[in-house]
Amino acid sequence: MLKTKKILAFLLASAMMTAAFTACGSSEDSKESSSKAESSEESSEESSEDSVEESAADEDESSAPQQVQTGDFEETVVPQAGEAYLSMADGQWWLQYTGSDADYLCYDAGVAPITGNGEYTVSVTVDTNAVRYDATGDINGELIANGTSFMAVQIMDGATATPNAVIDVTSVKVDGTEIPLTKKSFTNTEDTEIDGTKHSNVRSNIFNEWVPDDSLPGDARSAEGNIADLANKSDYSATILDPSAIGDWTTIEVTFNVTGM
Repeated sequence: MLKTKKILAFLLASAMMTAAFTACGSSEDSKESSSKAESSEESSEESSEDSVEESAADEDESSAPQQVQTGDFEETVVPQAGEAYLSMADGQWWLQYTGSDADYLCYDAGVAPITGNGEYTVSVTVDTNAVRYDATGDINGELIANGTSFMAVQIMDGATATPNAVIDVTSVKVDGTEIPLTKKSFTNTEDTEIDGTKHSNVRSNIFNEWVPDDSLPGDARSAEGNIADLANKSDYSATILDPSAIGDWTTIEVTFNVTGM
C-alpha cells in the first residue's frame, strides 16, 4: 500500500513539473513574440518618420528659390564728384540711369573722370547678366531697350568739382552706329536729387523735350561763349538728335569734348 502511494505521489509530481515547464515555455515564447512585434512596430514607425522627413526635405528643396552666384553679376557704378556719366531713360522710362546704384542701367555704366580739357566717352548698356536678371528674372533672358525719353551728359557735382567745364557733345552711337546730330549742345548747371542727396551737376542735354529752344537756361554756355550773347543762338538746343533714330538698342555711347578747364 505504501509502495502504491509512493508511485502515485511520484506520478503526480511528474505531472505538476511537466505542466510548470510547459507554462514557462509558453510564457517565454509569448514574451519573445511580443518583443519581436514591438521591435517590428518601432522599426515601421522609424521608417515612416524617416520617409516623412525625407519627403519634407525634398519639398523644401524644390520650393526654395534658386540662388544666383553674385560672381555672375557685373559691378554697379555710381559716379563720384567730378566724374561724367550718361544720364538717360529708355522710351518707356523703365530702363534708366540717373547716377544711382538702384537704376537698372547702373551695371557696367561707363563713367569718365574729368581731369581737364579733352575728349571723353560715357555709356550705358543692357547687355549685362545683372540687368537681365533684375529686369527678367533670368540672366539669360532676352532684353532689348527701345528709344529714349531723356538723355544728357552730366558731371556729378560739377558746380564745385568742375565749375568752368563746357561740354560739347560730338558723337552719339547706338550699338556702334552713329546717330546724326541735328543741333549743337550747350552746357548749364542743374540741381538734382539722387537717392535723397542733392547734387549740383554740370549738364549737356542730348534729348530733353522739356527745355524749348526759345527758353534755354540763363546760364547756358558753349565754347563760343554764353548762348544768350551769340548771334547763332538758334544753332543750340536741348534736343540735338531725332529720338526716333534711336530705335532698339543694347548699348549707347556718347563722346564729348570738355573745354574751359
